[in-house]
Amino acid sequence: MTAPIPGALLRLALPVLASQALRLAYQWVDALWVRGLGVEATAAVTTSIFALWWVYSLNDVVAIGVTAYVSQLLGAGERARAGVAAYRGLRASALLGLIGTLMGVFGARWIFGLMSPEPRMIEAGSRYLAIVLAGAPLPMMGITCESIMRASGDTRTPLLIDLVAVTLNAALDPLLIYGFGPIPALGVAGAAWATVISWVVLVVGYSIMAARGHRAFPLARRADGTPVRIAGMMRVGLPAALIGMMFSVVYVAFAHAASRFGTASMAVVGIVNRIEALQFITSLAIGSAGAPLVGQNLGAGRPERAERVIRTGLSWNLWISGAFTVLLWVFPSAFLTLFTRDPEVHRVGVPYLRILALCLIANGMEIVTAEAVMGSGHTRVLSWIFGSFSLLRIPLAFWVPGLGGLGVLGIAWVISGTCIVRGVLIVVWAARGTWKRGLAHELSGEAAGIPGPTA
Repeated sequence: MTAPIPGALLRLALPVLASQALRLAYQWVDALWVRGLGVEATAAVTTSIFALWWVYSLNDVVAIGVTAYVSQLLGAGERARAGVAAYRGLRASALLGLIGTLMGVFGARWIFGLMSPEPRMIEAGSRYLAIVLAGAPLPMMGITCESIMRASGDTRTPLLIDLVAVTLNAALDPLLIYGFGPIPALGVAGAAWATVISWVVLVVGYSIMAARGHRAFPLARRADGTPVRIAGMMRVGLPAALIGMMFSVVYVAFAHAASRFGTASMAVVGIVNRIEALQFITSLAIGSAGAPLVGQNLGAGRPERAERVIRTGLSWNLWISGAFTVLLWVFPSAFLTLFTRDPEVHRVGVPYLRILALCLIANGMEIVTAEAVMGSGHTRVLSWIFGSFSLLRIPLAFWVPGLGGLGVLGIAWVISGTCIVRGVLIVVWAARGTWKRGLAHELSGEAAGIPGPTA
């Protein structure tokens, strides 16, 4: 915790970026392979992710709390208690995942019906969604395992495990979607099964790391000292989880609002979201790498170094998000062609993508700041800001497209405008520095080495 911050942040961020890119690849690979089935199949796969986000975000109730607890306890030199936090977090993730399973088994058709009234879209989308939601406990446990290792300062091992899983997904997709020899053609359902099988491999990989007692995977059923309670971790993670869950609800609303203007418009919302995710995962990698550094430095009583972590991340984001803005503005059609050559999608998608490009710098600022600050355990104000703007976006998504005949482009303006204002608010709040108190009170001020908050 005394190494130069830019070097430490880069060492953690590069593997996180690669892991996030591989996680995005799960969605890209499925979408790229099903495009041969038509624009309905592409729209079905790309918009299904909006429902999956809700489940992934539900796991943040555990994963964000695990990151904050494990990083700060390790920073305070309490590995055994960090192991208890990891163990209880994993158990909670597995149980929460069953909610996704129930949604997949009983509610997939209804969920996709919220996004589109088209019978063919509902049929294709619900087949894909039912399978991937049924397997929800697997990625949720995988995400929590990654959070544990990242909080311990190891981002390379999760990268290798992700690489194996995604490679398997890419290899299975064409076989299961289009069939080969005795393997029947399963269509969009084949893409879903390829993803679920790769998730099984993901969890097996982390299980091997835990069984071998990997140094970055502290795991213990009990430890001396102040008890580490799952309720405490969930209090930290719940506000952060609400951010992602509301984000999912908003994009379901976006998809439904876009469906009024046809299948192509609905496809544009999903496709462009996958394209702008390139910038998102870059900013997320910087912020996620910053979170354990923030937590460890706060646990060690060095808040000034924690602040420098965020400042460094923001300066990097300015250049990276700026470059993405230029690329998406100049070459929008080239990015859209990766998913479809449908002329109507390109006609609508080119201006839609350019409008969204306007908010990428502000979006990157809020992601880097919010993700890094979550390492402090102070997530409540972030939840209020994100939640307020999410609620505002829903009525705007149905009202703005009707102004001046904007159509689906109105949704793009809603996204960009709210992103810019929200990003400014989050950075201004973070500059106040109240998050620098960390979780000293919850984890015992004496052990953390810094005084607890005075209220």
